[in-house]
Amino acid sequence: MFKIEDAKPEDVVGIRSIIRDSWLKIYPNEDYGIKVEDIATIDWFNAESLEIRRKEIMEKTDSVHVFVVKNDKKDIMAFCKVLRHDDCGEIDAIYIVPEFQRKGIGQKLIQKAFEWLGPELDIKLVVVKYNYPAIEFYKKFGFKETAKKVIYDGTQLPSGKEIPRIEMVRLKN
Repeated sequence: MFKIEDAKPEDVVGIRSIIRDSWLKIYPNEDYGIKVEDIATIDWFNAESLEIRRKEIMEKTDSVHVFVVKNDKKDIMAFCKVLRHDDCGEIDAIYIVPEFQRKGIGQKLIQKAFEWLGPELDIKLVVVKYNYPAIEFYKKFGFKETAKKVIYDGTQLPSGKEIPRIEMVRLKN
């Protein structure tokens, strides 16, 4: 069994662990020159970054919301981070521990995101170009790829390589 709840500041390390483990599994790609070493050298747990994430959870409740999925032991199995901008909503991240994928957790998380954002906003997201399972998942919920070029300022890989991303949008109801 699992339970979806609002993230708490103390959940940040568990959330970052899920991101790190997911990136190590999904993002190395020979065709794009993205190596496991590139992902492994990212400092997912630096104090400054962790504090920023904790503050997001505590302070920006009107523009940022994070849902976590916990099992009976209170371990984090998945999470979803949602952003509300003036002109649209954004699903910033959905990550699920691999052994809990394809059990309906992603579907429940995306529904929570839709509820939090409300029906009056278009919703966008950015996904890695070669993460085909995620792209297909989002398509099931009405997201379509846009032609917009994605420039990502976030995590830089030590090799200087960029992880290629695409934007997808779901138009408001």
